[in-house]
Amino acid sequence: MALHEDTQLAPSSLGGGLDKIKAPIHQARHVPGYVYSSAEVYELEKQNIFLKDWLCVARVEELENPGDYMAIRIMGEPALIVRDDAGELKAFSNACAHRGVEVIQGEGNTTHFSCPYHGWTYDLKGGLTGASFMEESEEFDPEQCGLPPLRLDVWAGWIFITFDESAPPLAKFAAHFEQEFGFLRQEDCRLAIKLVVELDCNWKLFVENLLDVYHSATLHVKTIGAKRGSADKYPFHLFKLGGTSMFYNSDPMVPGGKSLFGKIPWLDDQPDNFACSGHLSPNMQLIARSDNIHPFLMWPLGPDRCQIINYTLFPKEHFEQPGFEEKTQVYKDYLIEVVEEDRSMVASLQQNMKSQRFRPGPLSKLELGIYHVINDFVDRTLSDR
Repeated sequence: MALHEDTQLAPSSLGGGLDKIKAPIHQARHVPGYVYSSAEVYELEKQNIFLKDWLCVARVEELENPGDYMAIRIMGEPALIVRDDAGELKAFSNACAHRGVEVIQGEGNTTHFSCPYHGWTYDLKGGLTGASFMEESEEFDPEQCGLPPLRLDVWAGWIFITFDESAPPLAKFAAHFEQEFGFLRQEDCRLAIKLVVELDCNWKLFVENLLDVYHSATLHVKTIGAKRGSADKYPFHLFKLGGTSMFYNSDPMVPGGKSLFGKIPWLDDQPDNFACSGHLSPNMQLIARSDNIHPFLMWPLGPDRCQIINYTLFPKEHFEQPGFEEKTQVYKDYLIEVVEEDRSMVASLQQNMKSQRFRPGPLSKLELGIYHVINDFVDRTLSDR
């Protein structure tokens, strides 16, 4: 029996049902559910996107002192970021050159790394400094047994790494972000709040959720939806690799919509309800208001689970205000309320991505950002399927 072009396809039929997303938006439909639920798609996006792009992994102030480190896993790939003795940021594959065990976990401060399995030790530059009982091995060369380096660069106070040695320079990769958002001067801000949440949905669904201006007035009617301009007043600007930017009106992210700090000094010429947002492939969504900047990172944990991290930045001047910690707690509580409004909705979306009866619906003009990002995703992962 032939399948209807919009019928949900099994993972073994990857590539089917994608023609509708390639049509002009007024003729387009969303993509089939397997794009969000298939283990095969998950592996394709790892190979074609996450192992190719520059990935934003941390703020520079999270690794401010020599010896500060952060061990992370990106779709199963272990990475280690550290500030060395000379104060330079470095990144490595977090795998001992002996058996591949992670040499350290979590984050903190250290003078060296020591593999917990056989005790091989490494300095903060990734060089091997000790490996007992290896003197008789003809295959052992200490000079070739350091932690494998990864490329690292910094933009606007954000640390990026890439697994791809042939990736273009970060400045080129993030050019549209610098062009559109350089005036925010994130390098002159500091991290005030870091919120880490796990959700029962594919990472792309939360990327799309942050681009979805259509849902705010409905789902977030009690919070941010009541303080934003009309849903058709969100002009998306589109860039390569699914990049976007958008400038619109929205009150500060705090109950009542009135900032507890006042505007960022260099945004003093902007109205109190200034807001902007932008997407940087694959998983960074920058969001700013007149008084702070609060980007999200979305990390895949599997086809149907993801981790989201929100970083709320304030200008350094705000940190000197009386009651800073109490005020930022108000922002954090409000942010949690907004994210919790999304939680059950994205979980419901994910459940129905597995349904054999799911039929992708037509796109609204308000979903231009989603349309742009998902088309880039299809081009990069499924276009030859």
